Order: sequence, then structure tokens, then C-alpha cells
Amino acid sequence: MSVALWVGGTSAPVVFVSVALWGLTFGGAATLLQTALAEASGEEAVDTVMPINTTVWNLAIAGGGIVGGILVELVGVQAFPGVLLLLLVLALITVWSARRYGFPR
Repeated sequence: MSVALWVGGTSAPVVFVSVALWGLTFGGAATLLQTALAEASGEEAVDTVMPINTTVWNLAIAGGGIVGGILVELVGVQAFPGVLLLLLVLALITVWSARRYGFPR
């Protein structure tokens, strides 16, 4: 999606489809993250981990709004697809390295 936005970001259909797909995929992220954290922490620590997850999630959303606002002000919306692609690669590396603990077989 980020590549589609990068290449076709001036096309309304590309933007609408990309935003819709991003919303559908992002909607399940919170549930998957909570499941992975619960599996990794075990029964004895799950009551500690879940509030931390909520706090970090809210900080990430707020931080994304702040950084997004700064990007719009300094560079414009054309910076978003590149930044999104970078963040997606970082997320993939993080998930891949944590798969043993967060998603045991």
C-alpha cells in the first residue's frame, strides 16, 4: 500500500483503496498484539503487561499524530509513503525477531 501511495498518490482511487485496505489491516493489529503479549508473558505477568500495552499503544498513536503533523508542516504529505514504508520494514524486522516468543507454535 505504501508503494501504491508513493507511485499513485495523486490518483483518488489509489488513495481511497489504500486507505481502506490500511484501515482493514490496522483494525486487527490491537488484538494480535494483545494475543502475542499474553502468550509471551504467561499467566503470572499478564495483568502487568496489558496496562503497559495500552499505555504504549496510546503513546504511539499520539506520537504518530505529532510526527505526522510535523511532517505535513515541514515536507508535505508526499513524505508519508516513504516514512510508512520505513516504519513497515522496521515493524517486520521486530515481529520477525520476536516470533519465537510472541507466536509460539
